[in-house]
Amino acid sequence: MSASPRPDDPPSQDDTPGVDWSPLWPHWDRRAALAPGAGAPPLPPQRAFALIARAAEPFRAGTRFMALPDVRFYRDGAQLRAPGDLLPGAEDRDDPQRYLQRVRERLDGARFQLRVAHPLFLDYPLWARTRALLAPLFARLGLPALPVEASLWIGDADAATLGLRLAPRHVLIQLPLLGACALRSWRTRPAPGRAPAQSLRARPGEALCWPGRHWHELGDEGGCLGLALRVPVRGGDAMIAAKDALADSVDAELGADERVAMLDFPPPRAQRGATALAPLARVAAAMRTAVAAGELERSVRAGWLERVSAGALEPVPVPRAPSRLRAGDEVECDPRNPLLRLREDAGWRWAVAGHSFAMPDHPRLDRLLAQLRSGEAARVSALCARESGHESGRGVDPDLVAVLQRLYELRGLRRRGDVEDA
Repeated sequence: MSASPRPDDPPSQDDTPGVDWSPLWPHWDRRAALAPGAGAPPLPPQRAFALIARAAEPFRAGTRFMALPDVRFYRDGAQLRAPGDLLPGAEDRDDPQRYLQRVRERLDGARFQLRVAHPLFLDYPLWARTRALLAPLFARLGLPALPVEASLWIGDADAATLGLRLAPRHVLIQLPLLGACALRSWRTRPAPGRAPAQSLRARPGEALCWPGRHWHELGDEGGCLGLALRVPVRGGDAMIAAKDALADSVDAELGADERVAMLDFPPPRAQRGATALAPLARVAAAMRTAVAAGELERSVRAGWLERVSAGALEPVPVPRAPSRLRAGDEVECDPRNPLLRLREDAGWRWAVAGHSFAMPDHPRLDRLLAQLRSGEAARVSALCARESGHESGRGVDPDLVAVLQRLYELRGLRRRGDVEDA
């Protein structure tokens, strides 16, 4: 998937404690490396554990399938399908150390790890801090054209708990938030007793990074709470993403026909060639049309714009709860969520914090955008005032108000007096 469409405003960063990603650049997707940090974890450990507990709560009643976030509990080299109250609950009082102690006692000292995949969309501030943390890395390497997968984990696992692993489609990054984690890496599948090619250890504020094509063992030193990231690097996944985008375009054209074609078997002699395969030929024709008419390109461009605004960190948080802007409200751009846009047919596609929407051309859109990007707060009535001499007289332009409302709901704007997302 091409990364050629470029939005007209680059993403910005916030004050999230950073990691010095520069030691990774010479070794990216080639060998394991340790990146130093500012000595403080990039995410608050207490809040990260609270998110783990929130994601795990529905799973305490039993296993859930095809659900996000995905919660998995490992013990003694195997996944427990129904861990029940081994998952965090009210008895842990949002205290990761208390949880670690409770589970150790329940398991008689057996090593374990709880891993939650895709949790960040439930907590906008943690999602935004993680996006800001990765921004300097992607500013140097380029933004992945496919989503970055994030996980949170807690436990005191060793190699026997998790086993030997290979993830050939991703570069893997681990950032401990509490405790420490260790990595042992081999370039090929190791024979028994064979020493690792590399052994690294990370503490809060540091990051471990290694290529997925290397065999590796992970372990927690004592009790560990951390953030794990999987960055896609293999071209096969891009092909699958393009195929899925094309399938979505075809489904919009033929989705009303939900029946599977049942062809005569054995086929009558009279039915030969394309006539017998007409149902499949219609799908092929719709695919050609979607490509030739530009529908596939528009879909890929819209998806790329959303991905840029999300820093590739998906799934993305839902928009703000609806709250109507009034004429007297003062609004300003939120520097954490830049307003991005690309030309699309006769209008524009705007994207903010992983969400996008289409907006027809308006003679005052460019001026409105310049006013918003000036860094000064302004009243809705001033930003959206009708031009003098307008046939409707004084007041505000409802189309411009609708743009501000949408940008506010997507967190591209903030309103004076609102309580900030914490």
